[in-house]
Amino acid sequence: MRLGISGKGGVGKTTISAVLSRTLARNGHRVIAIDCDSDPNLGANIGLGEEGAAKLRPFLDQSGPRRRVPEGLSPVQLLEQYGTPGPDGTTILLGAMAEKAGSG
Repeated sequence: MRLGISGKGGVGKTTISAVLSRTLARNGHRVIAIDCDSDPNLGANIGLGEEGAAKLRPFLDQSGPRRRVPEGLSPVQLLEQYGTPGPDGTTILLGAMAEKAGSG
């Protein structure tokens, strides 16, 4: 199953994404939660806590060619290098760390 959530800012997308991700993971699904916001909060909402979520932020400060994910990485390699293990077996990936996305 593939599921994407998008919409207007301030309507609870991050909260719904976090709850849905953990619920699916608890029910045996493999979940990769991708936060594409330029000010990502999914890590904190999904349960990494402020300290765990703060570890994701340095990727956002990279500039130049280092901000892009290297070409030729398989999906498994991408998750190993850039994914962060989350609660209930989720994996959190910042889409904005590959290339800063527009806010909202």
